Amino acid sequence: MASRSQRSTGVEAAMLTSYDEVAYPSNAFRQTHPGRLAAHAHLFGLPYAPVETCRVLDIGAGDGANIIPMALAHPDARFVGFDLSTSAVARGRADIETLGLKNVELFVGDILDVDLGSEPFDYTIAHGVYSWVPDHVRDATLALNRRCLAPHGVAFVSYNAFPGCRIRQVMRDMLLFAVRDVQGAEARMNAAVERLREIVDTFPKDQMYGALIIDHAEHLLRRRASVLSHDELGEEYFPVHLHEFVAHIARHDLQFLTEADAGRCGEGFLPPYALDDLQFDVLAHAQNMDFKAGRPFRQSLVIHGGVPIDRVPRPERLLDMHVASTARRVDGGAFLAGATQFEMKDEILERTVDALAQAWPATIPVSSVIDDPERAGALLRMYWTEVVELHTAPLSFPGAGSPRPCASPVARLQAERGQSLLTTLNHGMVEVEDPFSRQFIARLDGSRSREQIARDVAPALGGSVADAQAQIDAQIEVLAKMPLLMS
Repeated sequence: MASRSQRSTGVEAAMLTSYDEVAYPSNAFRQTHPGRLAAHAHLFGLPYAPVETCRVLDIGAGDGANIIPMALAHPDARFVGFDLSTSAVARGRADIETLGLKNVELFVGDILDVDLGSEPFDYTIAHGVYSWVPDHVRDATLALNRRCLAPHGVAFVSYNAFPGCRIRQVMRDMLLFAVRDVQGAEARMNAAVERLREIVDTFPKDQMYGALIIDHAEHLLRRRASVLSHDELGEEYFPVHLHEFVAHIARHDLQFLTEADAGRCGEGFLPPYALDDLQFDVLAHAQNMDFKAGRPFRQSLVIHGGVPIDRVPRPERLLDMHVASTARRVDGGAFLAGATQFEMKDEILERTVDALAQAWPATIPVSSVIDDPERAGALLRMYWTEVVELHTAPLSFPGAGSPRPCASPVARLQAERGQSLLTTLNHGMVEVEDPFSRQFIARLDGSRSREQIARDVAPALGGSVADAQAQIDAQIEVLAKMPLLMS
């Protein structure tokens, strides 16, 4: 592997890109976490590297917002990322230095000729790359994964997908036509936003085509304009059908495992009605599901071509895993997890969900609550409906009882900058819109007792120190559940 000093030289030498002119917003992306990739490998009966000591490569890492929190959470693992954008890499390096992390490296590099040394990576990430680069770079991306991935490694590759991207293609054509004479990335971005607003105001809502275009325009307007600048207005835009992606990776001796989304991991398995059908084509079935759902985007997990895959779902594999859930009881005895409301008819499973609610955000061993494959099968279905999370290793987080509470250094850094989206310790994102709450998190560095914090914030809260402390205790309970507290 090239030395850090060699890579530093690349920062000055690299050419500026459109990502230097308009920064692409980057966040932690939970589906790329090695813990998720390991869990899916285990569900298919594949060997996997322990997350605690794994090696992870992020191709097109931007400012490292995805791998830096991973490095903080797993100090004995190793994380490497590279990107063409010198400004993004500079921002990420500054964060790494501020956080004092020694197990993450970020450098300027090109997919076509990057030097990553000979030591393989257990997990690789190529998020937001495949559909946004020219043909030869797509091939180079897959070749890089094939070359760098450990024998039983797992690669994450996201891409725009047909048929859902047909309407997005129409919108892209409209926006590119609207900005055809506009120069400069920022000016083109602003002109595209204005065109989207015109579309919403002027297209006929009572016609199917107009309604589809308006709905998509409203969707784009809800996103940050900087995303529009690089996605819809980017030079390259290459959606593919799943079967085309599968054929492409096969040419690089790679194969499709499943989807990274928990709710779609089941696509990689035989459906229940086909378990005895040796001729059933799982990937053709997944492609037909795309046609039926109009799927616009995929986040596929890829492994080496020679690795045998068992596509029969085997619930007993869950018995040595760990489970977590945000599910909680609501009126009438039902449970709510995110936007999904559900009921349990099995008393043991009901007690399991109650135990998970009590433990959240920590995991509990599956074997401590379930000991038979039938109920493990129900738990697997709950995973596929995103009611529970599955992990290959236990996760624990400090509670709210620390006398000197300390928030995650990454979240503190983000809050100090005024960012409303903060990275949690389980690699999720939470929105904290209130400026006072962000200031509170930014200052929660473990140096002050609860009483000292209460005295500091009491004037701003307009009450007594005792009242402030009660509010602080309640807020710390919330932060612990997010989870944002280190101690």
